[in-house]
Amino acid sequence: MRSPLGGVRSWAREHPAGTAAIAYGLVAIGAGVAAFYALFNQFAVFDDEGTLLVALKAFANGQVLYRDIYAAYGPFFFEVYGGFFALTGWTVTNDVSRLLTGLVWVGSSVVFGLAAQRLTGHLALGIAGSIVAFSALSTFLFEPMHPHVAIVPLLAAITLLVASGPGRRVALSGAAAGALLACLVLTKINVGGYAVLAAVLAAPLAWEPLRRRLWLRLPAIAVLLLLPFLIMYPDLREEWVRELALLELLSLTAVTIAAHAGQARPDESDEPLRRWLLAATAGAVVAGTAVLILLLLTGTTLSEAFDGIVTQGLKLREAFMVPLTPPAAAVDWGIFAVVAAALGVWLRDRRGDTSIWPGALRVAAGLAIWFTVAGSAPLSLDPAGNFIALPMALAWIAAFAPMGIEDTPFARYARVFLPLFAVSQTLQVYPVAGSQVRISSVTFVAVGAICLTDGLRQLRAWSADGGWEASRLQAVSSAAAAAVIAVLAFHGVISSAAGNLVAYRERPALPFPGASLLHLAPPQGEEYVALVDLLREHRCTTFIGFPNIDSLYLFSDIEPPKPNAPGAWPIVLPLDQQQRVVDQMRASPRPCVIRNDGLADTNWLHGTPPEESDPLVAYIFGDFETVETVGEFEFQLPKQR
Repeated sequence: MRSPLGGVRSWAREHPAGTAAIAYGLVAIGAGVAAFYALFNQFAVFDDEGTLLVALKAFANGQVLYRDIYAAYGPFFFEVYGGFFALTGWTVTNDVSRLLTGLVWVGSSVVFGLAAQRLTGHLALGIAGSIVAFSALSTFLFEPMHPHVAIVPLLAAITLLVASGPGRRVALSGAAAGALLACLVLTKINVGGYAVLAAVLAAPLAWEPLRRRLWLRLPAIAVLLLLPFLIMYPDLREEWVRELALLELLSLTAVTIAAHAGQARPDESDEPLRRWLLAATAGAVVAGTAVLILLLLTGTTLSEAFDGIVTQGLKLREAFMVPLTPPAAAVDWGIFAVVAAALGVWLRDRRGDTSIWPGALRVAAGLAIWFTVAGSAPLSLDPAGNFIALPMALAWIAAFAPMGIEDTPFARYARVFLPLFAVSQTLQVYPVAGSQVRISSVTFVAVGAICLTDGLRQLRAWSADGGWEASRLQAVSSAAAAAVIAVLAFHGVISSAAGNLVAYRERPALPFPGASLLHLAPPQGEEYVALVDLLREHRCTTFIGFPNIDSLYLFSDIEPPKPNAPGAWPIVLPLDQQQRVVDQMRASPRPCVIRNDGLADTNWLHGTPPEESDPLVAYIFGDFETVETVGEFEFQLPKQR
């Protein structure tokens, strides 16, 4: 009589798609519970969430992006989510934004897991990859409904398309990848630009017709290696910027060297890769044009679009900087990576024996990448919260094709592109190493998966050559995979969900429509309630904050002056737009101000006094006086009233 466990195994073998659906469904349910209690359990004081929600609300209501709505991000984010709110008729609220963010968080994690499964061929490693991605994307907690909720699904979808190969519909796959890249550029120009560069520069490193042309390959390599210093040149006087640029250079150098290990077969056809790249180019042009045309149809002019997408996006570097704390050995890791890559390519064809070490070391590298990205014990190496330095230094291993594995032209391209894609994304941590660190780290899920699958292949070859018998190797690898999933799930999902559930039940809910699912710890929630009560008590018709807590507009149901001022308006809002806000405040019957100098200094000014000659600063500082205090907030009314 067959045991129940044997029956389950038999069913799983006969129904792999159903097994995968159940497995990913269970992960999604657990991650969804953890995401809900984490998202509704805290509120970031800098309130990027409110800034973006006020902008989305205005866009959904027909106001003109980059004219009536200040934004330093591309139109794709506004078209997707603003269009969602406009079409559904849903009100833009903190509750809805966080539910959408949780859906994107969990869904993107599953997509990264599917990419890992495609690369490794193992469901267990796909499940582990999805948990790693979920842990990395915990940065959503601090910036719900930030453009990252558009960026991360695009990164995940690009990764899955490349990991899946061209398939039977080569043109469709390539066009989709190109369209996603264009949408990424038109969401956040630096993130998208780095992704496009990785896609373009991977071609002369991996595609034989371009690779054998030195006049194409050498300039591509030069651009790739000079890129970090060209981008960071204005701030190379900062030690952390120099170290980051040097680590970028060393990591990209190691990937470039390792890419030379891939060799083309004399009889292979590169037609699928050629069609895929051409389709990707066409898809990027069509999608980019469509997004821009849709923007122009909403009333934005070309000059306003350029100012919002490019000028204001690049202006953030001038506004403020958040340094990255690199591990003390980060540059040393990069140097060892270059030496190891060069030595590996030199020795690759000079060894005829098969040993356990190449496979074991690749598996160890893959696990080190995953545990570091997840920030999970026991193999996490992320001192001071740096989740990218070690994966950057190990990325070359994924680009280094093992002996005995004959990749197709597209597989060679993917082997080079995915590490380049991941390393190039880490450039976005300059100049603001905030949530960008975790967003860029998630792209290393695919890099770790490549290391693991190459290592397992080599271990199987070693086993067949006289190592362990196949059944023993299978038992060890299955047990190790189960342990990896258990450790990652405990630290990334179970422990987080349990802690946040307890805190959620202990904290009071906000009493505002559209934010009643938020449970905040005192005194933060109490202060927001008191500020909204003061706005209502004094019958404020509009108000501005120094800095702005834009969610207060949603809590109080008071319309902001146009263009909507972001939290960081003292350093990013152009003077002409500041004057527009002043004019509307003066024209309003009962304008009010909510001022918190300590919050402005901590999050935005960093010891630099505000420019009191700026129109909005001069108006707030000169025309208003404090009538009430709530914690560190000053509630102010006009002096002449």
